[in-house]
Amino acid sequence: MTESYPPDLSRRSLVKTLGVGAAVGIAGCSGDGGGGTAGTGGGESTDGGSGETTTLTVASWGEGLEREIVTGILNDYEESTDGVKVKYQNTPNEQFYQNLQTQFAGGKEPDVFYMIADEAPQFMRNGALLGVGSELKDAEEYNFDDILDNLLEPFTYEGTVYGIPKDFTPVGLFYNTDHLETAGVSAPTTWSELRSALEAIGESTDVDFPMAVGSQPRNTLIQLIWQNGGNVLSEDGSEAVVGSQEAVEAMQFLNGLVEDDLAGIYGDDIEATWAPPAMGDGSISMAMTGAWSVSTLEQDYGDIYEATEVGMPTPEGGEKVTISFTTAWSASAKTNAPGASVDLIKALTNKEGMWEWASTGTALPSRQSLLDRDFYNDRPLLSGLGDLGDASRPMVFGPKTSTILDTIMNEAEAVLTGNKDPETAMTAAERQINEQL
Repeated sequence: MTESYPPDLSRRSLVKTLGVGAAVGIAGCSGDGGGGTAGTGGGESTDGGSGETTTLTVASWGEGLEREIVTGILNDYEESTDGVKVKYQNTPNEQFYQNLQTQFAGGKEPDVFYMIADEAPQFMRNGALLGVGSELKDAEEYNFDDILDNLLEPFTYEGTVYGIPKDFTPVGLFYNTDHLETAGVSAPTTWSELRSALEAIGESTDVDFPMAVGSQPRNTLIQLIWQNGGNVLSEDGSEAVVGSQEAVEAMQFLNGLVEDDLAGIYGDDIEATWAPPAMGDGSISMAMTGAWSVSTLEQDYGDIYEATEVGMPTPEGGEKVTISFTTAWSASAKTNAPGASVDLIKALTNKEGMWEWASTGTALPSRQSLLDRDFYNDRPLLSGLGDLGDASRPMVFGPKTSTILDTIMNEAEAVLTGNKDPETAMTAAERQINEQL
């Protein structure tokens, strides 16, 4: 069972996206690398014509509160902006990028749309996205510098910013402090302390397993590799290095927890398939998860929520780093209304627009000034995740990100299910990725 992704921050459980580059390439082949030339996008008129009405098509996923907030901002923008109408498209997250690819291939893509970090490299390199950074950097009362640099990075290509992150969540280690107290141990700050704490919890409480991971540990493995000094790709991105000793040691550490029954597998050893119900029903004490789990813990498992804190243990001498998930608002390079598209992205990602969504507590704002608000003082889980923001990195490894992650996770699953040893699996992942690169 793959570890659960944030339901409103990701479009799917990272299914393979073979064919994306081709579809995007069709859309971008006549473009100028994202310069915003008017063309075949959804905008129905060009910017600035006297008396003309510009219609912008906007696409996102998300139901319930997320959809309500997005449509509310769009309605407010339409009412306050002369000569602009907005058409909204909502697509289920698991279908969103397949639908977007089809729209790009047919020249019918929306003007403004969600762009998840791991999809962005393919769209940017094929010239399918509009550069938005230069205008927003100079926009009055926008404060571009307030946006976290590490979240802009996956939406930046050759010095041009092609998307503004609307929110993010780092992944941290959620742990039940009542269980730690029962076991007589402190919150772990190192790998060795984590293992010792799990051992003590297993001996002192009635949990099924002290911790849970997915058989494809997307929320867990990559940050362990980074923390231990390893990487997925070389610095220039030309070759895989996930077979390094540092990466093997990270896989060994995680596998050791599973082999010694200190961590169980979601949906197999543990009935629950994600962190909140597994922690909430007392099956486990700890899990790697993010902001998407907070509201469920708070609403459905209040006592556990009150007892839960978040941190991120690292190996002795290692780097404090974790993974993060982020989604941006981007625009088509072929929109007929580039100015209006950028202006709408400004409204969606300025302090007011961003706070409309972030204040729900489902994700964290990508602006430092919003992270610093008193709102987080009495929300320790969100505050703790926010403290990991500067130490977080999106899992983006170029245009083949999805394939690379799938390869690593397939090999990790072989290890965690007892079919391969860590060194053989990580070496195999490195070889397969290099063949794909």
